[in-house]
Amino acid sequence: MKANSAISRQSANKPSAYWWEKVLVVVLFIMALIYARSAKAANESGVCPPKALQALARICMSKGEYDKAETLIDRALSAVTSDEDKSSCLIDRAWVYKNQGRFSQAEQSCLLGLQLQQKLYYADHPYIAYTLRILGSIYQAQGDFRSATESFERAISIIRKCHSADDPVVASFEIDAARLLAAEGKFDQAEQQYERAVAVIIDYYGPDNLYTAGVLGDLAKLYYIQGRLDEAQSILNYSLDIQEKVYGQDNRLLVGNRLTLAKVLQAGRQSSQARGLLTKALASLKTGPAGSSLIQQGELLTALAEVEFDSGNFVEARCACDKAIDVLEKSAGHNSELTAMAINCRARLCIMQGSFDRAYEFGCEALGALESSLDSSHPSIAAVNKTILLSQELGTVALLARAE
Repeated sequence: MKANSAISRQSANKPSAYWWEKVLVVVLFIMALIYARSAKAANESGVCPPKALQALARICMSKGEYDKAETLIDRALSAVTSDEDKSSCLIDRAWVYKNQGRFSQAEQSCLLGLQLQQKLYYADHPYIAYTLRILGSIYQAQGDFRSATESFERAISIIRKCHSADDPVVASFEIDAARLLAAEGKFDQAEQQYERAVAVIIDYYGPDNLYTAGVLGDLAKLYYIQGRLDEAQSILNYSLDIQEKVYGQDNRLLVGNRLTLAKVLQAGRQSSQARGLLTKALASLKTGPAGSSLIQQGELLTALAEVEFDSGNFVEARCACDKAIDVLEKSAGHNSELTAMAINCRARLCIMQGSFDRAYEFGCEALGALESSLDSSHPSIAAVNKTILLSQELGTVALLARAE
């Protein structure tokens, strides 16, 4: 596997060519820390300039404390005087809304920020590329893949005019495009894009960098979807080891990789280990900040329902599934893929309980949601169609048996 090979090469012989960049990162970090402390002191005294409020908000965002970040950004927005500062705050607020699952508000705030940037800067300014990148991720979260593709393509076009093809900045934009391709079910294209970008990222940042770990987690998720379980598990173990050393064992920022690893373990019939990981991940969300993602909670509950289903624990599975549907409908929306797959899980439970008509209704509900955004060849649609077909076949058998 290319990604594992690249990790091994880098681990064996870490490059020293970028030593000055590492020094620069340390210096910038120290400067940011000093600025953040002075901003915190100003905030506590009740007198805090907008830029300081925004700096504090970004620290909260980095820790997943989105409710706190929202309050700080709103305060900054009410005090800004320039269009440049206003656009920056609007875009930060869009990112907060997106991570809270408030996608319509995120889109509106991001578009307002983009409109201001287009008045302030030239058409191909890199700031605009970064904003288009955020906008693309919001469209993707809404299931609007066409708009997401347009935003990412425009963003990449702009950023390539500012950086060379092998620059890690360009690679980070290409990672977002790869995520979109994977979400659309275009797995071969996604894999090619991932592996090109991952090679650049590992070469530049090194194999033990947090950003590298996050990107490798995304690649592992793709490998899981493709059924390449051993490769996915190897990468996830490596990535989680890096994250745990930095964040600790109970941080909510490990939830994404733990969820994927749990799915990999479940696919490998290791239900006990998968259940343990999901329980641990759910606990980290409960003890996290108030702004912890409800969408992540819903994903974890759906995965837990699948584990209990496969283990024959149908009461526990239904409880987790019902909670997942409730959480996801409130956060991701009724027509999201995540909600649809939770509903499909509920349909499968109905089949096991002999409620074939109810299973068919749930299946059709899930299919209707998926067809609004996904291509007919997408694996999620195939999974729901399988559930619908099974409910019809078993329902027919049951009717014939009663007739006899």
